[in-house]
Formats: sequence, C-alpha cells, structure tokens
Amino acid sequence: MSDTPVLDDSDRTEIHDLLTTYAFGLDRRDFARVASVFTEDAEVHNVFDSYLPDGEKFSGLTTGGDAVADGARQLFGNLDATQHLLGAQSVDITDTGAKASTQIVAHHHRGGDHYHTGGTYEDDLVRTPDGWRISRRTLRISWTTGSPQVFLAP
Repeated sequence: MSDTPVLDDSDRTEIHDLLTTYAFGLDRRDFARVASVFTEDAEVHNVFDSYLPDGEKFSGLTTGGDAVADGARQLFGNLDATQHLLGAQSVDITDTGAKASTQIVAHHHRGGDHYHTGGTYEDDLVRTPDGWRISRRTLRISWTTGSPQVFLAP
C-alpha cells in the first residue's frame, strides 16, 4: 500500500462545491458564505496583468476570510449585478492538501456600464475539521472589457 494521499470523488466534489459556494456568495451578496470558504489566516492575492488599464488599483493582498468578505462587500457595494462563471478546473493532491486551478469569467454591472474580467483562481486547499478550505488564493486576471469605472466611480 502506498502512503501517498489520494483525492477521492467525494474530495473533488467537496472542493468543487466550495469554489461554487464562493461564486454564489459573491453574486448573492452573502458575504458570510464568502468568508466561510477560507481559513482564518488565508492569503488572497489579486494580480492583474500589467497591460490592463487601472489593474494596479485592483491588485493586492488580503489576509483572512473575514477580510476577503469585507473587501468584497466594499468592492461590490455600488454594483447592480454580478455573475461569476467558473470554467475548466483541475484539482491535484499535494503533501499538505490540494491545489486547484479554475478558470473564471466575472461580469460586473452598474447602470448601463460593465466591467468584465477573465482569469484563473489558483488555490491551495487544506482539509479542516469543517471540510476543505482555501488557505491561499491567487486570482490572476488576464483580460478585461468595459470600464473599471464601474468599480471606481463614487
């Protein structure tokens, strides 16, 4: 028998459900759900490709699930609607948990304006007594369309 950890189908399903919970939490403005997918000391990095207009205004590091949820509450507070679509995904076991990579397209609307983004969530996950949680996330935005003023205007 091998001592190498293996992700079974129930692990993969739980991780998929965790990532879906985050997307629905954002879109439904259920920030308690957003916080619940992260460990208390999770690190979340937002990284916009350098060529993207105003990308540096959205790049940065947030620590902790509650802080991520508070940041999302502030960022999405003036928006009329959002929709976060999850695409292709890979999940692999590691010595300390799992790694997931998930494609994302996010639609953000305010009035007649929009700001759509595409990129990838790169997650490190750990198994906790409450199930799988994200301990580290890097959101890499590789393209945008529309106006970042959707977020930046008062």
